[in-house]
Amino acid sequence: MQNKYKWFVVAFFAIFLTLHQADRFIISAVAPNIEEEFKISHGQLGIVFSLTVLVAAVLYPLWGYLYDRYSRKILAGLAAAIWGFTTIFNALSRTFNEFFATRMATGIDDAAPPGIYSLVSDYFEPHQRGKAMGILNASGPLGSILGTILALTIVSAGYSWRNAFYITGPIGILIGVLTILVIKDVPRGSSEPELEGLLKEDIYKARASDLPKLLKNRSLLLLYLQGFWGVFPWNAITFWIITYMELERGFKPELVMLVMVLWLIAMTFGNITAGYLGDRLFKRTKRGRALLGAVVVLFSAILIYLTINSPTTDEFLFFGLLTAFVIPMAGPNVVAAVTDVTEPELRSSATAYLRFFENIGSAVSPALTGILAEGLSLGKSITLVSVSTWLLCFVFFLALTIIIPKDIDRLRVLMQERKMELKGG
Repeated sequence: MQNKYKWFVVAFFAIFLTLHQADRFIISAVAPNIEEEFKISHGQLGIVFSLTVLVAAVLYPLWGYLYDRYSRKILAGLAAAIWGFTTIFNALSRTFNEFFATRMATGIDDAAPPGIYSLVSDYFEPHQRGKAMGILNASGPLGSILGTILALTIVSAGYSWRNAFYITGPIGILIGVLTILVIKDVPRGSSEPELEGLLKEDIYKARASDLPKLLKNRSLLLLYLQGFWGVFPWNAITFWIITYMELERGFKPELVMLVMVLWLIAMTFGNITAGYLGDRLFKRTKRGRALLGAVVVLFSAILIYLTINSPTTDEFLFFGLLTAFVIPMAGPNVVAAVTDVTEPELRSSATAYLRFFENIGSAVSPALTGILAEGLSLGKSITLVSVSTWLLCFVFFLALTIIIPKDIDRLRVLMQERKMELKGG
């Protein structure tokens, strides 16, 4: 497998996911404009956010299974095309009911990551996957930067928030076509050390009867639990931090844009750094990725508290920048850990289940934060949701450090058995 091409695949999918995240993040940046146009409250818009995420959550297991059975590049391309069309439909809405319905439809397209992560894992050996996943995860903050700049620039210039979606929608359709044309599918399991050079075709594919074993894998269950609770802070911050800075901190749009760009750049470096750290720790100990996750979520809880409770703007900016660097560092290692304990032909489904549990948590978080904000404040609500759930994730990661070595060993034994079968056959 050519080294240059596998990094091209990572770069292409990083651009794919960056542009998709930009499209998803625009809605947060223009939330005040939407509330004003449709005359709705924080709680009502939070419910729209939550139901959209719920649509994606319900469909994730289906998409994951399809990715494990059929061409991952074609399905990822289809997901991108759906992203493009549903975004355009959302921009065409003229009443709140139309906005509500079309916004929920955009949840259908949040299906690309499981297939993309699975395909990329078949280009990289286990000790290199953290780096690749870190680059892919860096697409989240990079896309948020693009989405924020695009949305705030359009709104500041006096244009409707819809214009942002008229830009990102057609881009999604183009990305879908390019995915099908330029990306190559590879056999599932190609990068496993035991199977290197032995797979000439894609012979390992998921069966429906295989899926229940994912919920019997103790390491995956702990990763799913931390995924469910770990996204509460992310969604509280993602959907409400701009509104918080504008309404409670009194920041002007220009300052909000600057703050978000700085934070999101820090998140980008946090993701990439985490991938390298995770790989290095994984080489030293099978518990490496889990240990890093435990440290990250503990410090995340402390730092978000210090950020929101900063009495001055300078302190808010300082602690916010530090928080932004730390909080994404668990993500790449969680995805890499999924591949460390899961058969190649089930990795899309395993990642899809992770996204399912994350999205269930995501569906609750924006509405919960918005409703709590009406009785408290956005700042206090973000702090309460974030600190409590990240501390809970700290417990899950500690438990994972105890359990994961056995599941890693089980997978390596299975790969060795397949090696013997392929050589004997």
